[in-house]
Amino acid sequence: MLEDVPDATSHLVDALSAITAQLVDDSSDSGSTLYQIAGTCVNVLEADAAGIMVVDPRGGVAVVAASDERARLVELLQTQIDQGPCIDCMRTSEIVEASDLHEITGRWPDFTSAVLEAGYRSVLAVPMRLDGRTVGGLNLLYTRTEGISAHDRGWSVILARLAVLGLTQEVGEPRTGRLAERTMSLLNDRVHVGHATGLVAGTLGIAPAAACAALEDYAQGNGVALRDVAHRITEGTVRPAELLVRQS
Repeated sequence: MLEDVPDATSHLVDALSAITAQLVDDSSDSGSTLYQIAGTCVNVLEADAAGIMVVDPRGGVAVVAASDERARLVELLQTQIDQGPCIDCMRTSEIVEASDLHEITGRWPDFTSAVLEAGYRSVLAVPMRLDGRTVGGLNLLYTRTEGISAHDRGWSVILARLAVLGLTQEVGEPRTGRLAERTMSLLNDRVHVGHATGLVAGTLGIAPAAACAALEDYAQGNGVALRDVAHRITEGTVRPAELLVRQS
């Protein structure tokens, strides 16, 4: 298993470095990034095959990457019969795991029969989410039946998130323009947060660092962006004293 490989962490770091390099490389594209992620599932997480499918805006789902032809056919089968772990994970937006496909033939009868014949014995499917909705799924296939480790499961979630970034990857002028836009937005947010921090510190008679921490705690505790809390403070819809009340 991966945990027993001494340099497993080094391999993961190298793989993530390669993927993120593609995400910021103007000469790369979404397809290349997704194939790299599928390959990482095999080369680093020790899956025997991996595939990625996405929700087609025109309807249904489509296979967009696979580690090899056999994996592509397994993924394609799921889209054709509308059945299988990756289909389920996309429908429920939850991780779907089957450590021994022989034991659950009734869940996906057509899929299980075909995938067992292809030599796979277990599967892990991870939803790919964007803005609260599922946009695809990452499917890892194994020829062994021992349980999938928490380590592999956790890293597969990270790779699924990187796959989403790959899908939304922009190149050329649009990306440069978006970067400038977001940088200006970030700088403006910093001004508002700084103003709110000073207002809270002055009103409550506390140090700026404590005021900033109170803003961050309030934002995290209420599931609100820090910039929005800052705006509420400066606009008077949230009083500085409320920050401390909510923490207690």
